[in-house]
Amino acid sequence: MKRFSVHRTAVVRTFFLAFLMSISCYVSGQTLDAEEQKMVDLINDYRAQAGLVRLKVSIALMKSADWLSTDMATKNYFNHIDSLGRDPFARMQAFGYGYNGSKGENIAAGYSDAPTTFQQWKNSPTHNTIMLNPNFRVIGVSRVYNASSRYRYYWTTDFGQYIDATMDSGAAANVQTLNAANFRQSVAPDSLAAAFGTNIAYSTAGATGIPLPTSMGGVTVTVNGVAAPLIYVSPSQINYVIPASVSPGAASVNVAYNGALIAAGQAAVESVSPSIFTWGSNGQGLPAALTTVDGVRYQSIANNDGSARPISVGTTSQPTYLVLYGTGLRRRTSLGNSRVTIGGVAAEIGYIGSHPTFTGLDQVNVKLPQSLRGRGVVDVSVVVDGKSANNVQIYIQ
Repeated sequence: MKRFSVHRTAVVRTFFLAFLMSISCYVSGQTLDAEEQKMVDLINDYRAQAGLVRLKVSIALMKSADWLSTDMATKNYFNHIDSLGRDPFARMQAFGYGYNGSKGENIAAGYSDAPTTFQQWKNSPTHNTIMLNPNFRVIGVSRVYNASSRYRYYWTTDFGQYIDATMDSGAAANVQTLNAANFRQSVAPDSLAAAFGTNIAYSTAGATGIPLPTSMGGVTVTVNGVAAPLIYVSPSQINYVIPASVSPGAASVNVAYNGALIAAGQAAVESVSPSIFTWGSNGQGLPAALTTVDGVRYQSIANNDGSARPISVGTTSQPTYLVLYGTGLRRRTSLGNSRVTIGGVAAEIGYIGSHPTFTGLDQVNVKLPQSLRGRGVVDVSVVVDGKSANNVQIYIQ
């Protein structure tokens, strides 16, 4: 099975323009609206009255809280156990907050404003205890509205003890680097990374072409002293490529503006950090992927509305190939040390390596097994050199 040169067709070019925009703007949407900010203030004022420390807003817990609120509003339920069967702690870990220490969650539904919701939690002994837990240091808050759901408004607050990358830390000297596809704390040389912090840039800008620049809006990023190619910069997020020469281990990450250091942190660099990009830009669900039968004509696995397009496995003489896009995969030792299973069935791998056009992007080509015909929604698992990427799902007709 060949590599498939994915820059041949208009559909592939269109796909990647949308794809690169999605990974560049993922966290730019992770902001607090007025009521969410009011909730943070109410909880922090309440804690201050009890002599407790104020909570910082964690980027990872914001993503975890927002996922649950959105899931409840979209799928019309109200429960700490989400539609994927995860409890709050498994869900927090899935969004990059898997640290040791105390964690907790409050949820509410039916109230549009923060004061009413806060008062309901305050009146509940269980919820009140969580808000006043002296071990907590960070919080994530989300309020989601869906007019067609039972309660219309859905609230989630996630709490944690470990202080990770925050939106309101006020410490511009701190920056955290994560894998740009699954937001885990692992990157690899030549992989796409996302750095989070506060005031790590003074404007917003995106790369307009290849090769990628190493300076954008006056901002530069170095990893172990090596300038990194930049994809996107903003005050709270920078997407960049881990330089090829960086060795595995703890790497120093410095962000400078017009030559002056404004933020610093570390990146956990491994030889491989397999991950798959997804349409939801959260490392879960439908992958950023295409199908083809000949390497010339491609189809997205998503419909225009973002739902899963049913995929045919093709025939024995003309099978369908799935082309996944990720990062941190290209430095695998061999195809023999790689494994892809779809619905628990081993799939034949044709290629795992770098994308021929887009810097930092990797590609996985696999043949869909005929035995999957009619299976419906199935998990896709990619393992490289013993390390698992984030699981994604496709729909097999």
